[in-house]
Amino acid sequence: MNYVIGIDGGGTKTTCLFMEAGQNKLPAQPKRIIGKGSNPHIIGFEEAGARLVSLIRQGLAKFTIAPHQIVGVGCGLAGVGRQDDEEHMTELLRKKFYSLNFSENCHLFVTSDSMIALKGALPEEAASGMLVIAGTGSNAIAMDKCGKIIRCGGWGHLIGDEGSGYYISLKALSKVSKAADGRGQDTAITSLLLSDLHLEQPAQLISYLYGRPHEKHEIARLARHVIAASEQGDEVAIALLQEAAEELILHAASLYRESSSFTSETPVTAAGSIFQHSAVVKQHFIEQLHKRRLGTYCKAFGPPEFGACLLAK
Repeated sequence: MNYVIGIDGGGTKTTCLFMEAGQNKLPAQPKRIIGKGSNPHIIGFEEAGARLVSLIRQGLAKFTIAPHQIVGVGCGLAGVGRQDDEEHMTELLRKKFYSLNFSENCHLFVTSDSMIALKGALPEEAASGMLVIAGTGSNAIAMDKCGKIIRCGGWGHLIGDEGSGYYISLKALSKVSKAADGRGQDTAITSLLLSDLHLEQPAQLISYLYGRPHEKHEIARLARHVIAASEQGDEVAIALLQEAAEELILHAASLYRESSSFTSETPVTAAGSIFQHSAVVKQHFIEQLHKRRLGTYCKAFGPPEFGACLLAK
């Protein structure tokens, strides 16, 4: 039996899926293994390659799959959006695959994490569609009926990532500071945030935030308190999340304008922790998507690693 491997390499974790080459749907009990992040622009291309090879090796052993049974590897990595990055990673992985004893005819496909997410999310019969992603960061990607790939966002947390967890967290911290000063409305976000960070007063946020450098994901995770506050009916939190959804709608609108083949019937799906955990963001996004006739929302067909398997074939 032959297999393909689909890899979703993010900044914080990497998911590796082993799937029978003849399958076109995600198995009920997928052969999946998870390891450390593999964004080459964070840990370096050599280290990213080493982590991927190590994870594949673990999977082969865990699921008792022989190297000669692997006929394709699809790899979607965060930070790999340019052609030179794809070519560099492809060449590096081909060399490292020698240690795995894969066949020289094994198909290798390296692309961005957003591309595999789009491939996995669209319905099997869809000729075109869009995917809007809002997790730690945000971006959007689409494919029109001619097969053209269109991208929007992905500018990073310093000049972009609108609607993401990082964006929501920064906005929330601003709301907390304004409430503490009397410049803004009181919000339940304050108590939830302080409790999580083991702080007693909002003013202590200054030393917490500026006392040492914080990774992007450390700030982004604070968005969960905005989501929790919205579930309590907090007006500030709800308005903030609706604002985030508006930013994500702008991503879809930008994609829509780039191709005449997109219509109000074009399937649009969403991915990422913000869509997954915030009912406010998801509901507002879907409502505005349909109201502005930018497409028709549909649930993701499969996860990114499944899309990577399809590309591996």
